[in-house]
Amino acid sequence: MRLLYICTGNSFRSPVAEALTRKYHPDWEVESAGTDAVDHVAENARVLLEQEEALEYVKPSPDQVSQRAVSEADLIVVMMPLHKDFLQENFDADDKIEVWSIEDPINPGVEPEEAFREIKKRVESMD
Repeated sequence: MRLLYICTGNSFRSPVAEALTRKYHPDWEVESAGTDAVDHVAENARVLLEQEEALEYVKPSPDQVSQRAVSEADLIVVMMPLHKDFLQENFDADDKIEVWSIEDPINPGVEPEEAFREIKKRVESMD
């Protein structure tokens, strides 16, 4: 299985999902990217991954989504419907996109711990 996680900045949700997938599903190929990648993985993501003993699996820096990543993926998990819209407008990926609907902790009222728990629950339940 080759899995691609997509969020906006590739700073919290998708790198957390990637790191947790590497920990819980070590036989899978996995990467993450952003529709508008920023310059660093969020510090709160690193702290939460360290508490989960998964910091060693986090990527060094965010990546912009590419045609290569989309084409090579068996499954693309996007964090919000807007990411699916972005992929459909810019890449050929319709039949392999799954939406998790996990809000970005950069937004007011969205707790990083809550987003992390939801991502962890979803990653652990994948098979």
